Amino acid sequence: MNNIIRFTGLSAVVATLFACSGDEVTKVYETNNPTVGLDLIEKGAEMPECNKDNEGKLIYVADSAMAYFCSNKEWLSFGGENMKGAAGEPGEKGETGDKGEKGDKGAKGAKGDKGEDGNDGESCSAKTVDGGVEVSCGGSVVDTLVNGSAGESCTAKKITAGIEVSCGGTVVDTLKNGSSGESCSAKVITEGVQITCGSTIVDTLTNGTDGDCSAENDENGGVKFTCSNGTFVVNNVQCGGATYDPTTSFCLAGKVVALKGECDGNEIDQTKQFCDTRDGQAYNYVVVNVGGESQIWMAQNLNYYSDKLKDTSVCSNGEETCDDYGRLYSWFAAADVDISADASQQVLNRFYQGICPEGWHLPNYYELENIFYYYGLIEGINGASSDMFRSKTGWAETDHDNNGTDELGLTFVPSGNGSEGSIGQFLMMWGGSEKREGRLYDQAYYIQIFNDGPVTYNAGPKTSIAAVRCLMDN
Repeated sequence: MNNIIRFTGLSAVVATLFACSGDEVTKVYETNNPTVGLDLIEKGAEMPECNKDNEGKLIYVADSAMAYFCSNKEWLSFGGENMKGAAGEPGEKGETGDKGEKGDKGAKGAKGDKGEDGNDGESCSAKTVDGGVEVSCGGSVVDTLVNGSAGESCTAKKITAGIEVSCGGTVVDTLKNGSSGESCSAKVITEGVQITCGSTIVDTLTNGTDGDCSAENDENGGVKFTCSNGTFVVNNVQCGGATYDPTTSFCLAGKVVALKGECDGNEIDQTKQFCDTRDGQAYNYVVVNVGGESQIWMAQNLNYYSDKLKDTSVCSNGEETCDDYGRLYSWFAAADVDISADASQQVLNRFYQGICPEGWHLPNYYELENIFYYYGLIEGINGASSDMFRSKTGWAETDHDNNGTDELGLTFVPSGNGSEGSIGQFLMMWGGSEKREGRLYDQAYYIQIFNDGPVTYNAGPKTSIAAVRCLMDN
């Protein structure tokens, strides 16, 4: 989107390009840094190096009100015959006076008068006026860089990256499509098209006075230009190959999701919560960056219940604790496997959604290892530091405060394992992997985080009860 940002005084130039007509032109060159056009910088100290990439480029410096031209690795001010610096060249030195006549009797001749110094060169400046940029030297206007007007032979051509604008066979600008994750958008307004990045309006492309182009919002969230030489679309931000309007939607795991949603009749912020449609419960979630890849975790223990779970699911210490700690499930309930399943066969070798909502699943060994290895400051899961994983409240003290820092926002709470006094002491949470003991797969792995000490990864009987956390499918 950097090619769209222009000096305000020249916005009409770009705008007029959409309003002009003419035959399809042959592209002379294509570059990511076009040298055609006048760029604005606030201070002379911010001027870029005059090198081969900027050869021929014009820059207007606001604090000195000067326009400069890049030529032969040197920035020259725009004005005068040979475009020299703002102070101008000094005038030619005056001629030396005539030598004095020889004095009588060998007397030394008088020294001739010194010629007058030439005048300093005139200073030049540039300022914005209606219609373009006016260049003055010594108080006299020497030239005006006029904005383009309707009727010039300029064309707009759709390319892979967006829209390429050409005048007289020369590419003058490229309006690039938004890429995944950019918070930029284009909006049709009365005067033309307004470009916004984040909350800042970076440019307005004004409609031409006598042009033949019109613009309207595209059904996919972009802006569609309809001109005599074709129809072009400037896309907004993209997600999974689809464009979307960032004022109403966002990108999550490659899918476009509305900012606001509804759960059991209540509005939820879907950038932080999702709805389990089975029972209308809203759960917090958090996106964790693990070595450049994202894991999207529930930030609360699962609290789903149905009659099917009557004998395989309980609250940690009475029903009143379920709101704070979620429910505890046997591994059979967590994996959504009948307790009579043949223990000689591995159950979750491929499918591990288990009791999780649709689109979510039980974490397998590799997903658990990745996050605890990456943030646990140790190789593997066992022995990983647990401070940053524990929630900020609810943990029992030993000889010091044993609440965690919860730096990742996972909010792992000490829900225990259903035994008396276990709440506040540790979290026991099922994974999706099974352990083979002899010929039987009668054990499953779980994570255990204590109020004091490292993370552990162990296996226990599938009839044990533990909390469930779910990960979003990728």
